[in-house]
Amino acid sequence: MGSYQPLFTVQVGHAYFSSGQWGGLKFVPTSDTERMMMGADILVRPTSDGMAVFYDTERARALRLYAQGSGQTLPFRFKVSSSDRAFSTYTAPTDGNGKAIPCFGNAGGFTNPDTGALRLSQDEFASDKDLRDMSELVTDGLLDQADLRSPPDFLIALSIKPPQDDSTPGTADKQSFYCNFAARSSLWRYFVMGNLGGNSPAIVDPDNRVEFEQGEDVLLVGNRPARVFRSKDAIPLQEMPTCRFQLKAQGNGGARVLIKRLPAASKNRLGMDEIDGKKEIVFENYINF
Repeated sequence: MGSYQPLFTVQVGHAYFSSGQWGGLKFVPTSDTERMMMGADILVRPTSDGMAVFYDTERARALRLYAQGSGQTLPFRFKVSSSDRAFSTYTAPTDGNGKAIPCFGNAGGFTNPDTGALRLSQDEFASDKDLRDMSELVTDGLLDQADLRSPPDFLIALSIKPPQDDSTPGTADKQSFYCNFAARSSLWRYFVMGNLGGNSPAIVDPDNRVEFEQGEDVLLVGNRPARVFRSKDAIPLQEMPTCRFQLKAQGNGGARVLIKRLPAASKNRLGMDEIDGKKEIVFENYINF
């Protein structure tokens, strides 16, 4: 047995997490990929944001033989699932309708000029363009019938160049890939209750990134009046929110801050509402001043 050297890496990012990394992913090779890996002593090591694949330097020739039967490249196919089954609540959805899942490959695409890594998604973030019908994936051998009942969250399907030199293999041979997922966005709506006197309230963003508009006052349960404020645009969810919206009031003495930092949206407090004839994801919070 020779030394193991890196063959390729895959990094998966997610805009929801403060680290930018999507951890806790499980990469399961398809049966064909697993047979190839066992036959050529390929090792897969999970990383904090993906996986790293290594080959035995004494089996480099075996890898080239596998490649000869696969168009001069090595087909690596992985079914990927998140350990957090609630991930869909904070992940921007793709319109698969339960019949399609994202499938990422390395045929062409954008190369990051800073890292040299090749992007696997069609756009900056995973989108509908990356979806493939699951029945087609079964035909192509990337899924089996059992996967149709409990599908993975996405697929990685790579064509990898085998190491070309037995004597001097190393990191220069390594190929790097990445894909990113966007965070789900929602409109934020605040119900402000309490006696504001003659003050004219408003919700403001000191960073001037988000604007709020005031809607019609409403009566909540128990005939409690509330003033309603809603963000004009949808705001991406964050694991550690950085927004710092404030409740201000304009009175005879000028503007003053009533609440320095309002509660931020949470992945566990999202709902659906119809706004201007369109169904929207909405985060609601109730402020008793």
